[in-house]
Amino acid sequence: MLTYLLAGLFVGAIIGGIVYWAKKENEATKQMMADLTEEQKALLEDVQIADYDSKKFTWTQRAMIARVKENGNSVALKILWYNTVIQNNTLNQCQHADLKMKASEFAKRGLKQGDFINLFIDPQNAKCKIVD
Repeated sequence: MLTYLLAGLFVGAIIGGIVYWAKKENEATKQMMADLTEEQKALLEDVQIADYDSKKFTWTQRAMIARVKENGNSVALKILWYNTVIQNNTLNQCQHADLKMKASEFAKRGLKQGDFINLFIDPQNAKCKIVD
């Protein structure tokens, strides 16, 4: 009986952690959206899907660098993008993706917070990257 109780507590803790993380990520997206101008929001919502691959379920679209955090030789980016492809509860809403890149590459490209970029999105592998 004690084993079942401990297993239940463990599973409950994991589920609670996932719910907490999801709420935290949702709040981060809401805060980033609140910081945008109406023009920036309109540009994000004017989605231009390119290079859609129905077999791999990947594509490229306009996105915006919403946050930049320098971490030594790398930068951590929060990228906002408007979902018109993934058929889930975030359809026709902004989402954010976390991306890391070398600080030297970030500087070489002349990127900064607020820039609009082309983002390659691979949701099945939870990956994205900035493309030219």
